[in-house]
Amino acid sequence: MPHLSIALLHHPVCNRLGEEITSTVDHFDVMDGSRLALTYGVYRLFVVNHLPAQQALVERLIRHGSAASERDDARGEFARTRWAPDLAAAIAELTREHGRAPTTLATSARIGGDAISFAHARVRLQAGEPMLLLMGKAWGLAPRVLEGADLRLQPIDAGTGFNHLSVRSAMAILVDRLLAPAAS
Repeated sequence: MPHLSIALLHHPVCNRLGEEITSTVDHFDVMDGSRLALTYGVYRLFVVNHLPAQQALVERLIRHGSAASERDDARGEFARTRWAPDLAAAIAELTREHGRAPTTLATSARIGGDAISFAHARVRLQAGEPMLLLMGKAWGLAPRVLEGADLRLQPIDAGTGFNHLSVRSAMAILVDRLLAPAAS
């Protein structure tokens, strides 16, 4: 099973003016991300936000969702979800669990820079390389996150010239392209 994890960063991200900000977590980030992780066998989903009030919210949503999962027989949909104060903490946890640091794979709707294809990333995942997909809320990952990542994944391109999707939509499409079995 490929070891793909996701870090849904709420900090550092950009606002529409390109300024670095912290965005807030909403319950759909946790719920939709957790369901995506369970459906595709994502190893871990980290909701990354350094603010204590946001940590409390994420942990409350995970507890509440875990209790609901037990009642509704949803097979532990929140079991793969964690809060992390920053990207370094998520990487450290994965490094402990895998015995090596994951390759960080940044995402952006912007075209440019050296980006690897979905096929290339899939090959690396199937070879057993742990990877951490970096997703940014608001208007995307801050430049320092993009520049600090090991690799950058090609943007989503459906041939329409438009690709500024909500982060949850983009996350679902990217995970499908990286982990879905080949069509028969």
